[in-house]
Amino acid sequence: MTDQDRVPQTSTKIRRWALKHWVALTLVLVAAVYGGAVTLLHGDAESPIDETVYLDYTYKVWDQGLVHQGEKFGPDIAHRVGCDTVVPHGALGQECGSDTVNLEALPNGGYTTGSGYTPVYFWTVRIIGDPIHALTGLSEVSSWRMSGVVWLIGTVLLLSTLLRRAGASNLAALALGVVFIASPYVWWTNTYVSTDVSVVPFGAAVLLVAMEARKGRLSPWWLVPLGVLAPIFKITNLLVFGVGLLYLLIDTVARWWLRRKSGTSDESAAVAPSRRMWLPVLLAAALAAVVQVVWMRLVPLLAVSDVIVDQGVTVPLTGSQLVGLAMSGIAGPITHNPFAGYASTPLFGMLFMPLTWLAIASVIGALMVIPWDAERGPVIWATAIGSVAALPMLAILMWVTTGTYFPLPARYGAGVIPAVLVVGGYMLRNRVTTCITLAYAGVLMAVGVVLAVHIGITY
Repeated sequence: MTDQDRVPQTSTKIRRWALKHWVALTLVLVAAVYGGAVTLLHGDAESPIDETVYLDYTYKVWDQGLVHQGEKFGPDIAHRVGCDTVVPHGALGQECGSDTVNLEALPNGGYTTGSGYTPVYFWTVRIIGDPIHALTGLSEVSSWRMSGVVWLIGTVLLLSTLLRRAGASNLAALALGVVFIASPYVWWTNTYVSTDVSVVPFGAAVLLVAMEARKGRLSPWWLVPLGVLAPIFKITNLLVFGVGLLYLLIDTVARWWLRRKSGTSDESAAVAPSRRMWLPVLLAAALAAVVQVVWMRLVPLLAVSDVIVDQGVTVPLTGSQLVGLAMSGIAGPITHNPFAGYASTPLFGMLFMPLTWLAIASVIGALMVIPWDAERGPVIWATAIGSVAALPMLAILMWVTTGTYFPLPARYGAGVIPAVLVVGGYMLRNRVTTCITLAYAGVLMAVGVVLAVHIGITY
């Protein structure tokens, strides 16, 4: 075979591969263009979602390794706040260009709350962002934020794989992927520096491995490294195992009941998760818990002062608090939009209401109209239970382990977003409805661009 013969064959293989994976490739392109554009358009003004804490950690991570309990903000972030401001709070008592740093005017009297985070996520911010800064001349802050776009690309690759393996059509997978990219959650998480960028990809990875392992297409031992890595990137990532564990538990119980009811071992029961499968599953969950406990014990040992930050937001944990958290669990994470509380018009909040309807209709609708079957039933019920229970369980865990509680934002339940999208894929079977969903995602993107321009001009 000559070189001239090989060229058409190689081109044909590439074309076939691209046609096979066109949904994933399209989502990657949309994520890169939209995420990059929003990141640049909203300028260097800092997000109110703790980005001051995250940027301070990012400045320090190469020099001191990690941020310690009882440590004060560094001068780099103080100067940055003075010049770039924080949305919508302004310069927080700092003067741009001044050699004087007013640490007491910064949050918590100048003490950072970054000690609760391991440095691993911030390594990725510098590893990705520093070369972008050096090659493009973008500001350090914008370059570091571009790491969130890279995380977003990895996330949509996992989500597209999860959706297609779960049986969603190509068009439904595309629509749901674009809806996720256009969501307020991604806007505030992946276009700023935020430790939340790791939650959805780990949630998608755990659910994907659990579903594929149950079908015998993937080893459940892949859950073990995920059990170690997830909480290392963000301690509260322990919650991403909730839906996966529920799915396997419901599936196991359902198949056991089927065998008992029928009195025979049919084909579907034969492929039920075996006891051998539960060893890596339980080991992964145990390792995730161990990592979290070890880090929580290590933080006070590495403290540099006796100061323990009181952010002044603690409240008693009541039954009404738990009910409110449960009610926000399905749609709250993907629609989390702090700007709705700052905007002069309710329009920015109202435009995201259909996204709330879509999430709730997916989960509640699936419970109501999709008959139980071995493939979809465990996923639907695990998603419904997990999304309602995740935030209350986290609140109870916080209260038991620390003796304190502060109102949890809905984004803390973002680990259930992949499961909600999977169930949405079960429901989006009508081409017209799917196209309407895709069109709505386009509207959300336009809103995201307008919001970015508005914040870039205003702040």
